[in-house]
Amino acid sequence: MRFDALAIGRELPDTARAREFGGEAMVQSFIVPLPGGRSGRAWIRTAEALRVPAFGRAWVGARLTALGDELGEPTLIGLLAAGLRLRSAAEPAPRATLELARAA
Repeated sequence: MRFDALAIGRELPDTARAREFGGEAMVQSFIVPLPGGRSGRAWIRTAEALRVPAFGRAWVGARLTALGDELGEPTLIGLLAAGLRLRSAAEPAPRATLELARAA
């Protein structure tokens, strides 16, 4: 599955939505189009995003494509529908998170 960076929409930051992002008040969040006209969400902590060179929609699209190759399209779509926390390569996901994603 490939993601078009121009189709990924960046959301306005809103600290009042922290509950939606695992209690994180400062995040960069994106609406991601999914098959069938649906949409999902991907997000990353702002502090982590600041450490990513050339961070933006193109990085998000490339990261989602890599995750799709690793986890499989159905799993990735399910994670995006639920709101997927992205991590930079410098901060890998906890092992339990990847195991749960693979089991989905």
